[in-house]
Amino acid sequence: MTTGEERQVERLRPTPMLITAVAVLVVSIGVFVANYAAQRSQVVWGWMPAMIGTAIAGWACWRTAFTPGLDRVTRRVWRSLAVVCVLIVLGLAGDARFTVLNPGRLDQQHDVPTSICYALAMMVLLWALLRLPMAKRESKDRIMVRFLLDAATISITVGIFSWYLLLQVVNAWDAEGPAAVPVIMLMALGLVGSLAFVKVALSGFGGVDRIALRLLAAAAAVGAVGGGLFPLLFDLHPGLSGSQMFVPATLLFVAFAADRQRRAAGVPQPERRRRPFSVVPYLAVAATDALLLTVSSQAGGAVLTVALAAVLLTALVVLRQVNALSENGRLLGRVDANLVELNGYQRRLTHRATHDALTDLANRTLFEQQTRAALAETGAGAGNTLSLALIDLDDFKAINDRLGHAVGDALLVVVAQRLREAVREDDVVARLGGDEFGLLLRGLRLAEATEVLDRIAESLTRPVHALGYDLLVKASIGLAEVWPEASPQELLRRADLAMYAAKERGKGRHAVYDARLEQDQAADAQLGAELRQALDNGDFTLVYQPIVALPDGEWTSLETLIRWKHPERGFIGPDVFIPIAERTGLIVPLGDWILRTALRQAAEWQDVFGSGAPGEIGVNVSARQLREPGFAADVRAALADSGFDPEKLVVEVTETAVFDGGVALDTLQSLVTLGVKVALDDFGTGHSSLGLLRTCPADTLKVDKSFVDGIGGRSEEAVIATAMIQITNGLHLQAIAEGVETAEQAETLYRLGYRFAQGYHFSRPLSPQQVTEHLEAARVLAV
Repeated sequence: MTTGEERQVERLRPTPMLITAVAVLVVSIGVFVANYAAQRSQVVWGWMPAMIGTAIAGWACWRTAFTPGLDRVTRRVWRSLAVVCVLIVLGLAGDARFTVLNPGRLDQQHDVPTSICYALAMMVLLWALLRLPMAKRESKDRIMVRFLLDAATISITVGIFSWYLLLQVVNAWDAEGPAAVPVIMLMALGLVGSLAFVKVALSGFGGVDRIALRLLAAAAAVGAVGGGLFPLLFDLHPGLSGSQMFVPATLLFVAFAADRQRRAAGVPQPERRRRPFSVVPYLAVAATDALLLTVSSQAGGAVLTVALAAVLLTALVVLRQVNALSENGRLLGRVDANLVELNGYQRRLTHRATHDALTDLANRTLFEQQTRAALAETGAGAGNTLSLALIDLDDFKAINDRLGHAVGDALLVVVAQRLREAVREDDVVARLGGDEFGLLLRGLRLAEATEVLDRIAESLTRPVHALGYDLLVKASIGLAEVWPEASPQELLRRADLAMYAAKERGKGRHAVYDARLEQDQAADAQLGAELRQALDNGDFTLVYQPIVALPDGEWTSLETLIRWKHPERGFIGPDVFIPIAERTGLIVPLGDWILRTALRQAAEWQDVFGSGAPGEIGVNVSARQLREPGFAADVRAALADSGFDPEKLVVEVTETAVFDGGVALDTLQSLVTLGVKVALDDFGTGHSSLGLLRTCPADTLKVDKSFVDGIGGRSEEAVIATAMIQITNGLHLQAIAEGVETAEQAETLYRLGYRFAQGYHFSRPLSPQQVTEHLEAARVLAV
């Protein structure tokens, strides 16, 4: 065992079971010694320690079979060993009964039932060991043939030595030859069992601990040699048996082996290099040659000379064969090393083909395979549950564009690790591409799956440290639950649909798929197609709402608004079609049309009315437009084509569009460089942050209508409106109150310090012709 394994396996400690087994052996030795010269106790008491020790070993094996961390095959081995112990207890009970009923019994004598019990015990043992999976490099048939040959070698060697001992040492073959046959057979079986344990220990089977197997092999050897040779070498009186002492010794090794297996449960077995040949046949040949020389020395002369030559020739043949087998073993070792390297290379290739190189998560291919397999396991109507979640990091592109791809990659690695930590071990986490991740959650109800998503969202709230940057990450997550006849592609599509629904609801949250999302998607798809057609047909129009000075209501500038009158549906509000234009990407060409049309109209008013024209023209710009490469260049081109003064153009953006910085903020900086002004629209309703007022190059703050509605009757709105005007004054920003609908609101706002406002109280949005008429009337009055 390697040093690393020793550190992992718990150290041997004296347990009550081991202490009892040792005590039983001590007692058995004491009883044997006390009765050696003459039988001083009842015969049955000599067999009691052996039966108790065997029962203890059987209980230890049975407990070991249910130790956590063992595989199925290893559990079966230890259950079989427990059965072996039960059969040995029955055999010992038969020996005790036979001894009591037959006072003249010799040690090697067994009645038929007792011999059957011992033989069955050995057969069960051999059957359990031979069923173990052996070395993977060789077929089971070849291993079985080699084992049978080794077993035959042991049996013949034990037989010839036993015959010689009986004939020459004990000189009892004529008197007790038939009675000695069972003990020779059992001794041979015991040594074969020991061989089986050694074979398994060297075979590379990873479940049964090797040290435990060696202890079991020692147990079989002690039981076979001690119990077999002891009565042949010592003259024991009837009623006394070597088994009374050697069986407890044997079963003590078994108890230690069971204890070792429990301590080593779950510890991986190191790979062992096998010897290129078996030592057993050569030991048998050496022992037989020694016996041959012993017998020949008694004959002397030519017999001894021939025997010496035969032994020498055998030794030379053995040396030659061992040398050849060793060379073959070295060649096989190199082949095995090459095969191991090739297998490792293949495993690495397979891993690369199924895993993401950056995060080491499963890739899209493996995720789809795992989903397909999970759906097959779940089965239609099987009552099992399965959920698939799709995770998309919000505004990840801005991090890549502003901080670089290296920072983005480092961020993805941290996010992948947090996703692993937030789910269970058997759940599947995959990177599907870019900043998109997939989760496969097995056996969780919808409520339980949403708890997992909450846990993921919570883990992402902690700042991510990536290459020196502390970044805040948000993710939109869509969840879909399995249904009968589900397919991997459809399950993923539903999760994707739910994920986009989460983004529409404000990002940084999750949504669960339901049938209404399909209806909404279908409606969005239809409306998106009609949007494209309306843009091509010129069905959109622009209107302009005046921004006025307080308290007299004189026009100072105009805000551009878009209107769409559908030929069949009638008027469709911007709150309906603008989000769809954002999702479909049509907002980019639509926004470009709005900008160019408004600039041409504003330039025309400048040419006609001069100083009487509105001082500035405001155009709303979406977050999607700000993230488009080259947007600032498009604005510069539109200004050049229209001839409009850049300093009179106001780009109105929402807080959400620039809250996370990145490309959107860089685009605004480029526009400011052109001379364009920036207004934060609907301030107070998005990601409101005072820090945003420092980072965003805004000239104007437009206070949202929700803070103006109740300003005349509720003190809360008045407090907020007051705070905002103080902030804008302190930062030297222009403040515009939106949605003013009554004279009372206008008066209160003026009293609080507001000098600009817009709303229905002053004017509804006007068509270009209405604006022209108003400007014409104002010029007439001025004259």
